[in-house]
Amino acid sequence: MLMRIAIFVLAHVLFLGVAVAIAAAQGASPYDTRFETRHDAAVMAGPEEGSAVTGQIADGTEGIVLRWCRPEFPFHEWAFGGRDMHRRLLDERVCEVSVNGQVAGFVRGSDLAPE
Repeated sequence: MLMRIAIFVLAHVLFLGVAVAIAAAQGASPYDTRFETRHDAAVMAGPEEGSAVTGQIADGTEGIVLRWCRPEFPFHEWAFGGRDMHRRLLDERVCEVSVNGQVAGFVRGSDLAPE
């Protein structure tokens, strides 16, 4: 009986270790990543093409957080893709962002780079 309990506990510890290793191997979600501007970025009123420009985020601004993007990110590609994949995914999106905790508006993903 004691041997069964020991095997049961060992199996669960091993399973937990594998689960933690898999989670650690995955990259952070784009929504858990901080971004900076690659150059002056136009802030738009909406995500649609031709939306009015309402402001600008200066080149080199850090700490930008994505609130949501269109089209939505394929999380598997972001998590397991490298820098080139991240660049391609960002280049294809328009995202609502916040800067210093305040919603700024929408910017093109091509204007952003992960910090």
